[in-house]
Amino acid sequence: MINGHASHQIGLDVDIWFKPMPDHVLSREEREMDPAVNVVSPDGVDVDHKVWTSAYTEVVKTAAEDPSVMRIFVNAATKKELCSEAGTDRRWLAKVRPWWGHSEHFHIRLACPDYRECKGQPPVLTGDGCGHALDLWFRPSILHPPPPKVPPKPKPPLTLAKMPVACRAVVKAP
Repeated sequence: MINGHASHQIGLDVDIWFKPMPDHVLSREEREMDPAVNVVSPDGVDVDHKVWTSAYTEVVKTAAEDPSVMRIFVNAATKKELCSEAGTDRRWLAKVRPWWGHSEHFHIRLACPDYRECKGQPPVLTGDGCGHALDLWFRPSILHPPPPKVPPKPKPPLTLAKMPVACRAVVKAP
Protein backbone atom coordinates (compact mmCIF):
# COMPACT_ATOMS: atom_id res chain seq x y z
CA MET A 1 0.00 0.00 0.00
CA ILE A 2 1.22 3.49 -0.72
CA ASN A 3 -0.54 4.91 2.33
CA GLY A 4 -1.94 3.75 5.62
CA HIS A 5 -0.23 1.97 8.45
CA ALA A 6 3.50 1.34 8.27
CA SER A 7 2.81 -2.35 8.87
CA HIS A 8 0.88 -2.47 5.57
CA GLN A 9 3.84 -0.91 3.82
CA ILE A 10 6.27 -3.55 5.05
CA GLY A 11 3.93 -6.44 4.32
CA LEU A 12 2.91 -7.56 7.81
CA ASP A 13 -0.71 -6.43 7.62
CA VAL A 14 -3.50 -6.85 5.12
CA ASP A 15 -7.07 -5.58 4.94
CA ILE A 16 -9.86 -7.85 3.73
CA TRP A 17 -13.04 -6.08 2.72
CA PHE A 18 -16.47 -7.22 3.82
CA LYS A 19 -17.75 -7.50 0.30
CA PRO A 20 -18.92 -10.56 -1.58
CA MET A 21 -16.67 -11.89 -4.32
CA PRO A 22 -17.68 -10.35 -7.65
CA ASP A 23 -18.82 -12.51 -10.53
CA HIS A 24 -16.06 -11.16 -12.80
CA VAL A 25 -12.46 -9.97 -12.67
CA LEU A 26 -12.57 -6.37 -11.57
CA SER A 27 -11.07 -3.69 -13.77
CA ARG A 28 -8.51 -1.34 -12.25
CA GLU A 29 -11.19 1.36 -11.98
CA GLU A 30 -13.61 -1.03 -10.26
CA ARG A 31 -10.91 -2.09 -7.79
CA GLU A 32 -9.99 1.50 -6.98
CA MET A 33 -13.41 3.16 -7.10
CA ASP A 34 -15.92 0.51 -6.01
CA PRO A 35 -17.38 1.66 -2.70
CA ALA A 36 -16.79 -0.36 0.45
CA VAL A 37 -19.67 -2.07 2.25
CA ASN A 38 -20.21 -0.82 5.80
CA VAL A 39 -21.36 -3.78 7.92
CA VAL A 40 -21.93 -1.70 11.09
CA SER A 41 -25.30 -0.16 11.90
CA PRO A 42 -25.48 3.66 11.93
CA ASP A 43 -25.61 3.78 15.75
CA GLY A 44 -22.37 1.77 15.96
CA VAL A 45 -23.79 -0.68 18.50
CA ASP A 46 -24.49 -3.67 16.23
CA VAL A 47 -23.79 -4.94 12.77
CA ASP A 48 -26.29 -3.99 10.10
CA HIS A 49 -28.27 -7.23 9.76
CA LYS A 50 -29.42 -6.17 6.28
CA VAL A 51 -25.77 -6.43 5.20
CA TRP A 52 -24.11 -8.88 7.61
CA THR A 53 -24.18 -12.61 6.84
CA SER A 54 -22.78 -15.63 8.65
CA ALA A 55 -20.34 -15.99 5.73
CA TYR A 56 -18.45 -13.02 7.19
CA THR A 57 -18.14 -14.85 10.50
CA GLU A 58 -16.79 -17.89 8.68
CA VAL A 59 -14.14 -15.94 6.77
CA VAL A 60 -12.92 -14.16 9.94
CA LYS A 61 -12.88 -17.48 11.82
CA THR A 62 -10.92 -19.14 9.01
CA ALA A 63 -8.37 -16.34 9.06
CA ALA A 64 -8.08 -16.43 12.86
CA GLU A 65 -7.43 -20.17 12.83
CA ASP A 66 -4.48 -19.75 10.46
CA PRO A 67 -1.24 -20.07 12.50
CA SER A 68 0.43 -17.30 10.48
CA VAL A 69 -2.22 -14.80 11.67
CA MET A 70 -1.33 -13.12 14.97
CA ARG A 71 -4.21 -10.63 15.32
CA ILE A 72 -7.36 -9.59 13.56
CA PHE A 73 -8.77 -6.11 14.17
CA VAL A 74 -12.48 -5.49 13.65
CA ASN A 75 -15.02 -2.89 14.64
CA ALA A 76 -16.38 -3.52 18.17
CA ALA A 77 -19.88 -4.13 16.77
CA THR A 78 -18.38 -6.76 14.47
CA LYS A 79 -16.58 -8.40 17.39
CA LYS A 80 -19.87 -8.48 19.31
CA GLU A 81 -21.57 -10.22 16.39
CA LEU A 82 -18.71 -12.69 16.01
CA CYS A 83 -19.06 -13.52 19.70
CA SER A 84 -22.79 -14.17 19.29
CA GLU A 85 -22.27 -16.42 16.25
CA ALA A 86 -19.17 -18.30 17.44
CA GLY A 87 -20.82 -21.35 18.96
CA THR A 88 -18.90 -23.54 21.39
CA ASP A 89 -15.44 -23.41 19.75
CA ARG A 90 -14.40 -19.94 20.81
CA ARG A 91 -10.60 -20.22 20.89
CA TRP A 92 -10.21 -18.31 17.61
CA LEU A 93 -11.96 -15.26 19.12
CA ALA A 94 -8.89 -14.50 21.26
CA LYS A 95 -7.05 -13.28 18.14
CA VAL A 96 -9.96 -11.04 17.09
CA ARG A 97 -9.68 -7.64 18.75
CA PRO A 98 -11.92 -4.58 18.54
CA TRP A 99 -10.34 -1.44 17.14
CA TRP A 100 -11.56 1.91 15.88
CA GLY A 101 -12.85 2.04 12.35
CA HIS A 102 -12.83 -1.31 10.56
CA SER A 103 -16.52 -1.07 9.69
CA GLU A 104 -15.92 -2.07 6.05
CA HIS A 105 -13.06 -4.54 6.50
CA PHE A 106 -11.06 -6.59 8.91
CA HIS A 107 -7.36 -6.06 9.42
CA ILE A 108 -5.02 -9.04 9.66
CA ARG A 109 -1.62 -8.80 11.32
CA LEU A 110 0.68 -11.59 10.18
CA ALA A 111 3.43 -13.31 12.14
CA CYS A 112 6.93 -12.05 11.56
CA PRO A 113 8.97 -13.91 9.00
CA ASP A 114 12.11 -15.52 10.34
CA TYR A 115 14.56 -12.62 10.53
CA ARG A 116 15.83 -10.64 13.48
CA GLU A 117 14.70 -7.14 12.44
CA CYS A 118 11.04 -8.11 12.71
CA LYS A 119 9.47 -7.55 16.12
CA GLY A 120 6.54 -9.91 16.67
CA GLN A 121 3.32 -9.46 18.59
CA PRO A 122 3.06 -10.48 22.24
CA PRO A 123 0.88 -13.56 22.79
CA VAL A 124 -2.87 -13.00 22.77
CA LEU A 125 -4.60 -12.66 26.10
CA THR A 126 -6.54 -15.57 27.51
CA GLY A 127 -10.29 -15.65 27.02
CA ASP A 128 -12.43 -14.85 24.04
CA GLY A 129 -12.73 -11.07 24.58
CA CYS A 130 -16.53 -11.22 24.49
CA GLY A 131 -19.21 -10.12 26.96
CA HIS A 132 -18.13 -7.51 29.50
CA ALA A 133 -14.72 -7.25 27.84
CA LEU A 134 -16.50 -5.29 25.07
CA ASP A 135 -18.45 -2.90 27.32
CA LEU A 136 -15.86 -0.11 27.08
CA TRP A 137 -16.29 0.06 23.30
CA PHE A 138 -19.98 0.91 23.55
CA ARG A 139 -19.74 3.86 25.94
CA PRO A 140 -21.13 7.06 24.41
CA SER A 141 -17.74 8.77 24.76
CA ILE A 142 -16.17 6.03 22.62
CA LEU A 143 -18.99 5.72 20.08
CA HIS A 144 -19.30 9.50 19.64
CA PRO A 145 -16.04 11.15 20.81
CA PRO A 146 -15.82 14.93 20.81
CA PRO A 147 -13.57 16.37 18.11
CA PRO A 148 -10.02 17.19 19.25
CA LYS A 149 -9.45 20.78 20.34
CA VAL A 150 -6.24 20.86 18.31
CA PRO A 151 -6.12 18.79 15.12
CA PRO A 152 -3.38 16.15 15.29
CA LYS A 153 -0.29 16.63 13.17
CA PRO A 154 -0.08 14.21 10.26
CA LYS A 155 2.38 11.36 10.72
CA PRO A 156 5.41 11.51 8.48
CA PRO A 157 5.34 8.96 5.65
CA LEU A 158 7.29 5.75 5.94
CA THR A 159 10.43 6.16 3.85
CA LEU A 160 12.76 3.55 2.46
CA ALA A 161 15.41 4.70 4.94
CA LYS A 162 13.09 3.91 7.87
CA MET A 163 12.33 0.37 6.67
CA PRO A 164 14.15 -2.66 8.07
CA VAL A 165 17.15 -3.72 5.98
CA ALA A 166 15.42 -6.88 4.74
CA CYS A 167 12.40 -4.87 3.57
CA ARG A 168 14.62 -2.38 1.74
CA ALA A 169 16.18 -5.26 -0.15
CA VAL A 170 12.75 -6.45 -1.30
CA VAL A 171 11.70 -2.97 -2.42
CA LYS A 172 14.96 -2.45 -4.33
CA ALA A 173 14.87 -5.88 -6.02
CA PRO A 174 14.41 -5.88 -9.80
